[in-house]
Amino acid sequence: MANIKDNERSSNIEKDELAERENFLNYNYREPIELAKQSIGIVSGILLFSVNFSDKLGGIENSPPSYKYVLLASWAFLLLSITFCGLSISLSWNSARYMLWGQNEVRPPRKSRRLSRFAANCLTSAGIFFVLGLAMMIAGGFMSSVVRPA
Repeated sequence: MANIKDNERSSNIEKDELAERENFLNYNYREPIELAKQSIGIVSGILLFSVNFSDKLGGIENSPPSYKYVLLASWAFLLLSITFCGLSISLSWNSARYMLWGQNEVRPPRKSRRLSRFAANCLTSAGIFFVLGLAMMIAGGFMSSVVRPA
């Protein structure tokens, strides 16, 4: 009788662990990866557009010298955003790898949860760098259109 209850309990525990792993892979892995991929596409498009048309839109030759520094800072922030999105993708993949390959353990690995949180923090940092890059780009546009060198 006790043997049957132990088998039922272990069966329920295995089902719960499987459900936990599936939820982790669906939400902690797939969603951040999709968000990071879309962010990389948007940020790289904005970066390429601003680099290609900076001389035509901003008029680098007629702008004050500080405009160049603001524009370079904007591009640096956008590059940091792309870098952190890529880092988030790799950390999310590693967290899924630990979750899948840790199936012989009693509980799903803690390392996968830790990596997933770190990936989410990297994605948040990428968003902050993106906003800073856009703000610097707007400031540079304002500088080039309003402030003229003497």
